[in-house]
Amino acid sequence: MSNLIFRIKFFFQKRLTPISVLRWDIRSIIKGNRKERWAGYEIGIDLSGKQHIHIYPTVGCNLHCYFCQNMFYVEKLPKYTYRDVKDWIHWLNRLYNFHHIDIQGGEPLLWPDIIELLNGLHHHNIVVFTNLPKTRIHELDKIQTKTNNITLNVSYHPLEEKRDVAEFADDFKRIPKNLKPSLHVIDVPEISYKNVRAAFAKRGIFIEGLSAIVPTEYNKIKEPFKTVVCRSDMDCIAPDMMVYHCTGLMLRKIGGVPIEMYNFNNEHLRCDYYGLCGPCTSMKDIKRIDL
Repeated sequence: MSNLIFRIKFFFQKRLTPISVLRWDIRSIIKGNRKERWAGYEIGIDLSGKQHIHIYPTVGCNLHCYFCQNMFYVEKLPKYTYRDVKDWIHWLNRLYNFHHIDIQGGEPLLWPDIIELLNGLHHHNIVVFTNLPKTRIHELDKIQTKTNNITLNVSYHPLEEKRDVAEFADDFKRIPKNLKPSLHVIDVPEISYKNVRAAFAKRGIFIEGLSAIVPTEYNKIKEPFKTVVCRSDMDCIAPDMMVYHCTGLMLRKIGGVPIEMYNFNNEHLRCDYYGLCGPCTSMKDIKRIDL
């Protein structure tokens, strides 16, 4: 019986938009939130209906995670100066007309100011990508969701996670429900995804998706080799609030523009670093330009 319930839940969750996101989209259409998002600020920044924007309040890591783009994009991460959390709140609250904010890192929940940042934002759809560090779980109930729709996208890493499934499942269940936690597993050939899924299912937790960044031959190229028109639409804000057109460029500090001067409406750009960018090399609609 439990297996049947699991299969039914799997069928629907793999095919339907999460209710929390659907509710937010309907609210945006019916009520509108353009004015709400930048009320009280001197001017708003229209993102022209973009899907999302990536922010990296911290990019600190040890470069050891087998699945992470940082490990095979760059040999050594650049050093950044970190802007004050109040600057982050000020600028992000000025953005409107886009779907959601992705908060990534490094581990964003280890950033000391992450709770202040989330509580300072208003009328945003927010996704926090996290490995769920034990040191911050007890503080998650301080995050307010009165004016934001916040989802914790939690990753479980079978090859590196020191917690077994039982312990990780207990920690996952401690996440406040208003943060709408979802569990994703890093899929690797060495570990049976079926067994991992079954282990979580026994503890009442449904794995909503697989995540993996697969290194390709292009990631090994050190020099520019092809000019393209980039359609990745992946504006990334670095810790110093320089804005880059994709993560690959941000991790190398190539072409960054201060947020005060960045043109968020410029979606399609010429780029000479196609071979260094994982998202771009996997896209099918890249328009190449003969040099």
